[in-house]
Amino acid sequence: MFTTLFRAVSRRQKQRGMLALSLALLLTLLLTACGGSGSSAQKADSLWIGQVGDQYTQNFNPYTGASGGPPSELIYETLLFTNYANGTMNPWLATAYKFSPDNKRLTFTLHDNVKWNDGKPFTASDVAFTFNLMHKYSGLDVSNVWKYLTKVTAPDTHTVVLDMNTPYTPLLWYLGRLQILPEHIWSSVGDPTKYTASNPVGTGPFKLGSFSSQLVTLDKNPYYWQSGQPAFAHVKYPIYKSNDTLQLQLISGKLDQANVFAPNIQKSFVARDPEHNHYWLVPNQTVMFYPNNAKAPFNDVAVRQAISAALDREKMSKVAENGYQQVASPTALILPNARSYLAPEYANLKFQHDVQKARQLLESAGYTRGGDGIYAKGGQRLSFKISVPNTYSDEILLAQIASDNLKEAGMDASVNTLSYTDWYNNKQLGQYDITIDNDGGGLNPYYYFNRTLYSKRSAPIGANSLSNFGRWEDATTDKYLDQFAASSDPNIQKQAIYGLEKIFVEKIPTIPLLDAPTWFIYNSSRFDGWPSAQNPFTTAASPLQVTLHLRPR
Repeated sequence: MFTTLFRAVSRRQKQRGMLALSLALLLTLLLTACGGSGSSAQKADSLWIGQVGDQYTQNFNPYTGASGGPPSELIYETLLFTNYANGTMNPWLATAYKFSPDNKRLTFTLHDNVKWNDGKPFTASDVAFTFNLMHKYSGLDVSNVWKYLTKVTAPDTHTVVLDMNTPYTPLLWYLGRLQILPEHIWSSVGDPTKYTASNPVGTGPFKLGSFSSQLVTLDKNPYYWQSGQPAFAHVKYPIYKSNDTLQLQLISGKLDQANVFAPNIQKSFVARDPEHNHYWLVPNQTVMFYPNNAKAPFNDVAVRQAISAALDREKMSKVAENGYQQVASPTALILPNARSYLAPEYANLKFQHDVQKARQLLESAGYTRGGDGIYAKGGQRLSFKISVPNTYSDEILLAQIASDNLKEAGMDASVNTLSYTDWYNNKQLGQYDITIDNDGGGLNPYYYFNRTLYSKRSAPIGANSLSNFGRWEDATTDKYLDQFAASSDPNIQKQAIYGLEKIFVEKIPTIPLLDAPTWFIYNSSRFDGWPSAQNPFTTAASPLQVTLHLRPR
């Protein structure tokens, strides 16, 4: 009842002036008199964000915790803020950063008015302590920063100096996004990898208010260092057993936000209240086929090119993903986010579904088509399997579309569904023909290219690879990656990215398919300031920034 009444009042405010104001006052009195009966989501001082899962656990260790609840960045903050909407790194707890001329020393300057949520002052000692704790307990070093660091010191209360064993400027992003811990708490917890932080102390805008296995409430941090923030008192995180249940809560107006897949979202959600129900899907990862470059026939560039040419990515997007995932760029850049890195020569380049081109590529490489319609070379038919987890229904359908495309082009490709565990292990060990996976994220395309293509992240078949699952090993690729990492000059870095794009377009080390978005669905009836295509100040990948921009209506 209150949802309907609230929205009715909202509409009349635009049309009837003082009458609307009277109705709004009446509604306030009704809510007060009812003591919040009906749905507590209607309280103007609380933002409600739905989650899907079984239950929460009271573990708020940001490095080893598994609460499944609120984003830890609402409690623990970082030195820098990565804006994935425009690919920039911005000051946060740190006001500035600077590399030395040889790029082997990085200095952070910190804000001087920050406090922990228990009222104690935040200083450079806390930052140095956090990084040095990762050195002492390697299980805490989730970004492997001590592969490059040699020393971290705090020469004064507002300065942190980090020395490196080799120039590696991408380390800035990894360091800037690590959540800082309070020395006065964590110095006495013993092994930090076993600490649950059931009552977490951070510098963020919220602190733990109450906890149950089905609902976590965060309360406004009275010591927060940004004046006037946050603009409301609580964030509440109810948990639901399924996507369907959560979506019903969204539709009924009991939730403000959710990050969950919803089929036919325009019809099932937006159309029910077009004024307030919205979604914004920003690409942040690329779904791709990993051909096993360590074995035939995938070590043949003509085969990889033919596979790519044969694929109908538009059909994959519309049929397998309901149109929510756009066709990827042949450069493997995630667009439009990384458009500033797109080489001019590839500005208008798009994938084309071209079966005839696929056949021509194979025939030019010496493959001949047999009586069964399948190409072969040296007595070996082009017959292989596409591995996909049996729980990923959309990706199974995507692989089936690919199988049909490839058979039409003369390649006998079948879909191999596996348990998630078997699929994951086979991917790590390189025990597959083609597998499907996705990657992305990072401040700029370097991070994706490095994980996917750097030879030092590869491994022989049968050994675990770090992230180069396709086992791409190429000296020119490594040269460009090293060129980027050794420089802090944006122009030099951009030229390196251009070189990597050329490798992707011409050699196709992995086969980009679609760009997958971060799901972001919201109801704007109670809060203003949501990010959107019209107001892309950040993306849903940055929940802290989204929350701090919201204002109760």
